[in-house]
Amino acid sequence: MAYRISRNIEKSLLDFIVYELAHATPAWTGITVEKGFPKLYKNKIPMIGVEALEIRPEHLEVGSKTYLKYFIVKIRFFASDDGQRLDLTDWLFDLLQNDVNYNTYVITNDVAVGTLAGRIVITRWLENKKELTNTENLEKEDKYRHLLSFEAIVAI
Repeated sequence: MAYRISRNIEKSLLDFIVYELAHATPAWTGITVEKGFPKLYKNKIPMIGVEALEIRPEHLEVGSKTYLKYFIVKIRFFASDDGQRLDLTDWLFDLLQNDVNYNTYVITNDVAVGTLAGRIVITRWLENKKELTNTENLEKEDKYRHLLSFEAIVAI
């Protein structure tokens, strides 16, 4: 079974973030990276969630049946404190300004195997902010959340 484009974007970004966390100098350790909005994040921070939520197709040209697909991606950070939240988001924001490898994935023996097929190109940043501002009575897991969101295309 092969993934379709939205799942390929999510998985490509997940693989990119996991790789970059491990190869940073110094390496980021103890950070879980998951697809989507993590459902079970209590006592599991720091954590990063990646989700491709929406496709905004636009006609390539007037009268054309060909669409250019813009994907809306959200990356949520669940940090241990404000310092970690800011450091992680600044670090990843800088990395994402370069295009990210886009892989197509096929499930083989319950493992997603990827093949390089293009690049994920960010066309517009939508948000880079602390997600919740009134954090007085929130659980620690929600107190230091941050949201990066952007519009991207896949260049094949």
